[in-house]
Amino acid sequence: MEPIQTLYEREPPPAATLPPALAALYDGELAFSPAPGDRPLVIANFVATLDGVVSYALPGQRGGGAISGESEPDHAVMALLRAEADAVLFGAGSLHEDSGHVRTPEFIYPTLATAWAELRARQGRSLLPLNVVVSGSGVVDLREANFHHPGLRVVIATTQAGAARLAERDLPLGVETVAVESAADGGVSPRALLTTLRRDYGVQLALHEGGPRLFTAFLRAGCLDEIFLTLAPQFAGRAGDIARPALVEGHAFTPADAPWTNLISVKRAGDHLLLRYRRRDG
Repeated sequence: MEPIQTLYEREPPPAATLPPALAALYDGELAFSPAPGDRPLVIANFVATLDGVVSYALPGQRGGGAISGESEPDHAVMALLRAEADAVLFGAGSLHEDSGHVRTPEFIYPTLATAWAELRARQGRSLLPLNVVVSGSGVVDLREANFHHPGLRVVIATTQAGAARLAERDLPLGVETVAVESAADGGVSPRALLTTLRRDYGVQLALHEGGPRLFTAFLRAGCLDEIFLTLAPQFAGRAGDIARPALVEGHAFTPADAPWTNLISVKRAGDHLLLRYRRRDG
């Protein structure tokens, strides 16, 4: 693997937080702010091209792998963030578009499975992060591998209507449904979901893995605290008849209400940049 090199850190490095092997892999330590108020701290992880595309939206090439070029350092950071998180949350669209993908650290970076388990054990976490599938309609493909991974607990977060639909189906072992308050658009309210995850599941740190519309919903609700963004050195392009999503979809901010961030760190792995931003207060 091309080594990850730290180019910039906004803040002094924290005390040792990672096992030595992972600190060497990441070229540094990794720490997060305490969870705010009555919800978890929410971090997001995405990869984008130089022109801001996060998915080619082509059959068999809808996931982030085609964007990153299956970058091993990008996979390693994704695994590290999953290992740090109490819960990984993602939309039903991401579940279907990246079919077969299981949201655990070792799935995306299996060579360090022992190190991921060691990290979670020393932090007092369960072996695998809770997976949270967000679906306002409750329409999900229960045949997906994410619902059948041994030892993986999965929650389908949905609306009352979605919960009624799912109540008519047989859920796989380890999968449960939770109905939360609806947002104005009929989807799941980000803030209500996060409150539920903190109160009922003890989630302190949630990792948001998309897709873009769910990311936008959390951004608009003020429920997105940090983003880890891998910038891949390629252009994807767009055309009138080819819709390729950007990181933010379904809402256009204005200069008056556009969210701003602070750059926290810059790391490099070959020609990829690994960027970390924190949303500005206010």
